[in-house]
Amino acid sequence: MIRLLLSHQWKESKRSSVWQKNLAINLVLGFLMLILLLYVVLLGFFMRELIEAIKPGADPIAAVNAGLLYYFLLDLAMRFFLQELPVLSVQPYLHLPIRKSKLVNFVLWKSITSIFNFLPLLLFIPFALKELPEVYGVAGAWSWVAGLFLLTLVNNFLTLYFKRLMVEKPLLSYGFLLLVIALATADYLGYISVGKVSGVFFNALGAAPIWVMVPLALLAVVYYMNFQFLIAHTYPEEMRVRQASKVGDNAEIGFLQRFGELGTLIGLELKLIMRHKRPKSTTMMSVFFLAYGFIFYGQEIYTNGFAMLIFPGIFMTGFMMMSYGQFVPGWQSAHFDALLTKRLSPYTFYLSKFWMFVPACTLAYLITLLYGLMPEIGGKIVAINTACFLYNIGINTFVVLFMSTYNKKRIDLSKSASFNWQGVGASQFIMMLPTLILPILIYLPFGLMDQPWWGIAAIGLLGVLGFIFHRQLMGVVVQRFQREKYRIAAGFRQA
Repeated sequence: MIRLLLSHQWKESKRSSVWQKNLAINLVLGFLMLILLLYVVLLGFFMRELIEAIKPGADPIAAVNAGLLYYFLLDLAMRFFLQELPVLSVQPYLHLPIRKSKLVNFVLWKSITSIFNFLPLLLFIPFALKELPEVYGVAGAWSWVAGLFLLTLVNNFLTLYFKRLMVEKPLLSYGFLLLVIALATADYLGYISVGKVSGVFFNALGAAPIWVMVPLALLAVVYYMNFQFLIAHTYPEEMRVRQASKVGDNAEIGFLQRFGELGTLIGLELKLIMRHKRPKSTTMMSVFFLAYGFIFYGQEIYTNGFAMLIFPGIFMTGFMMMSYGQFVPGWQSAHFDALLTKRLSPYTFYLSKFWMFVPACTLAYLITLLYGLMPEIGGKIVAINTACFLYNIGINTFVVLFMSTYNKKRIDLSKSASFNWQGVGASQFIMMLPTLILPILIYLPFGLMDQPWWGIAAIGLLGVLGFIFHRQLMGVVVQRFQREKYRIAAGFRQA
């Protein structure tokens, strides 16, 4: 049965209309992936030397053990945004004499082939074989590796469970993600020590192989959770009800309708994000990058000045706007010709993007206020992030929308989100320069005159002025779009 299902999956891929078109791209990406994996192996082989260079005199094994739980937390966060759900069109099999449990187990075991599950093996096996036998013995070294692999699979099935659960109970999935972020924040602020717990557990894992039963038990629990969830959601009657409800589903988001055509466009954009993998993944990545401040704010070299703090302020409060806005209007490339034939004002079209970005930046800014709890520099961070937030909604939104009119690359929303470079062009890279560098250039004259707070105030004031005169700035964007709309449409028509 497994061999039959694998053959069906292979035929489905090979007979796809995009198989030949994507073959060359996949070969190139596969070659680049092999090079990346080689670097991962080399990193594991020379891990002792790297640790000794970063922390002279530190015990490499103790340092790795202390950092492994951080690694798995980071791995879990990355998987939540990047890992795709394994799929199998089970409906054609449900009326056949095939046990449903076999189909579910096939889908779950298929997820183990994800590249995310093999990265820790490539990274830590060279280190384990080189360093651990002298401390734990050969059996202890392989027990340590087995424990790492089992925890990797725990992360794999946790990710699948909460991403599937997000469809029915999104608050539970978001709550789990916030719990992970809260745990990392509490550790960073010194309330708990994840590193000490990690060091004790992984040292015990190598010293006493019986401890491998702990990750094995966790794996059994999360696998059973996934199994039960899929068994409960693969009834033909339920699938027919779901499909019937999607046909002609024009339900609107209630409170947006009071804003007329503008609200309708915002509602359609939100539905596009919720229903397609790539825009959803692009949007959710902004949550992950809200932790970007930990890289800067914990290092004295960055916090002594002002200029280096502007960068994370702009980046965190405006990441969603920049990452999603760089592909406008590519998200609508599949039906862009139809949009041009509608009685739809380009001004209203772009204004809907603006009023979608402003709340997103506001929410990100409110979350970054938590950095204000950091001792000594908390007030400074809040002031700079406030100015950066105002600059993002008053200036950078229009920079992003203006640069989006140079985007002529089509995006297929049915494609996966991971390692998908479709729609990426020079305009995306050029756009990042003014959005991140211009506020620093505005601050620079004041910094040279030893008036840093005046420089921060200038950034915030410019953002306020931009927001006040947003209609005039939007007019500049629309004029550019009107000149380029037919070239954009021609670019989107190209396969």
